[in-house]
Amino acid sequence: MVYARTTARFREQYWTQEPARLLPKVARHVRTGTGLLARRPDVLVAASVAESALLVSRIAFFDLQLGAERVEPWQDLALAAADTAGDGALGAAVLGHMSFAPAWSGRGGEARGRLAAARDRAARGDAGPVIHAWLDAVASEAEVRLGNPGGAFPLLDRAADALHPAHAVSGSWSAPGPPAWLDWFSGPRLDGFRGAAELAAGRTDHAKATLHRTLAGLSPDADKQRAVTLADLAAAAAAGREPEDACALLHRVLDLVERQGYATAVDRVRTVRAALAPWSRERFVRDVDDRLAAVAGPTAS
Repeated sequence: MVYARTTARFREQYWTQEPARLLPKVARHVRTGTGLLARRPDVLVAASVAESALLVSRIAFFDLQLGAERVEPWQDLALAAADTAGDGALGAAVLGHMSFAPAWSGRGGEARGRLAAARDRAARGDAGPVIHAWLDAVASEAEVRLGNPGGAFPLLDRAADALHPAHAVSGSWSAPGPPAWLDWFSGPRLDGFRGAAELAAGRTDHAKATLHRTLAGLSPDADKQRAVTLADLAAAAAAGREPEDACALLHRVLDLVERQGYATAVDRVRTVRAALAPWSRERFVRDVDDRLAAVAGPTAS
């Protein structure tokens, strides 16, 4: 089906194309799909509309950091289309994404409620282990953001067991692979969630080892996750009072951001820059300031 093939093409382009140019293309694709559904309901079209609307919301939230009024309507549309398609796993993924904004803004009850609804949708939709693992990883990030990093580790352990069950005999355990649209999560990315939690919990040395493992496992096209991981390593260096190492890592992040643009990574750079305040007069910090100002506007010193 042409519409589904176009959906798959946009899914692949997310990892390589400049977000501000990709967003309107995918938005037009969603509108075309909703028009098709209005004329003739079709579960395959509905699933593609749900995936594409979710992609628009991901670009708006993670890549461009647009306001809620530019993100939430696409999430609502994605959830409705996933329900039309009868796709519980896709609906769970949408609800999981709906938890990020409240978690990042300190609305713990709302974030946890959406994650509970996502788990329920995944269970009713017979989703495979990867979606369950991702939901636990997202829940772990929510706990970190809500000031409870200790609560992240049981969730991360459960996610790891879902991906690699401890009871499995080598070669004997099998499970359905993730759906094609679930291309933002993997074992190395789970390590990224764990490294961030370890960093928040003050386990700096463990975080460094975990984050280096993340980098080693990322695919060549995973520059967004690579940028976030490098920023977390920079935060670990800053926590260890290694400001020059932190700045060298931030330059690597900014190299990636300049190539494609990723507002979430820029936010991580700003967070590390704040931790470098004791060294604000040093040339290596001011060099980061100059580059950060060029990418995202001036920072406070």
